[in-house]
Amino acid sequence: MAGRISQLVSETLVRGPANARISQLVLEALIVNLEVELLVYPTLPGLAYNVGWDTNFFNMPTSTSSSGADIDLGIAQYPLHDFTLTYEFLRDQFGFMEQKTMRGFFMAIAGSLGRFLFKNPHDCGVKSQVIGTGDGTTRLFTLIRTYGAGEYSSSEPVGTVDGTVPVNVYLNGVVQSFGTDYTLITSTPCLQQVQFATAPGNGVEITVDMNYFYYCKLADSKLTLEEFMHRLWSLNKIVLHSCRPGA
Repeated sequence: MAGRISQLVSETLVRGPANARISQLVLEALIVNLEVELLVYPTLPGLAYNVGWDTNFFNMPTSTSSSGADIDLGIAQYPLHDFTLTYEFLRDQFGFMEQKTMRGFFMAIAGSLGRFLFKNPHDCGVKSQVIGTGDGTTRLFTLIRTYGAGEYSSSEPVGTVDGTVPVNVYLNGVVQSFGTDYTLITSTPCLQQVQFATAPGNGVEITVDMNYFYYCKLADSKLTLEEFMHRLWSLNKIVLHSCRPGA
């Protein structure tokens, strides 16, 4: 990581112009931080069951009207997700470097300060995903995925597109040519977009095949590994917390 945000802000305060605004300094520090290439959370043997997956909506506490009716207000359109993982063993012997990989990953992202990509094995790819309908004017469409079964489903923006797997974009089922018909805008996590050279016509269905990652941070800045046998370690719990755009 190029530098911690707190370090960048303090250095800028010391060296920068006296009339600089702190809000500007923080924004500049955040931009520098986001330029760093995101690591992918390591896939390691020893992962144990149970694996937790919490989906959390952010709703205000229920209020009650004078008539006794409940009044509920949501403050975020999309939920956040927490993944709780436990590792029965992480080896550090006979050429296996799982303990070093996990601890090194934790230190590389500076605990909860850094951001990374997580491949959720239960939600990492879609085919024929509808991302919008053309109106003859709009050229930019956000990449979303729909999760669920039939009418019991919901859609939200993906974290980042998996660039190691081809992305296919279709208009009414006809595959489009990357670079000629469309480009992908993937610089901002949770705001991955398709930009068409020409706006799709009115009523044209836009679908994609893609693989993707969740955009995450660690919920804690402390990592506790326990050596239960010689050079064999366990990790009781690590929580991965999904993030919103710009966070």
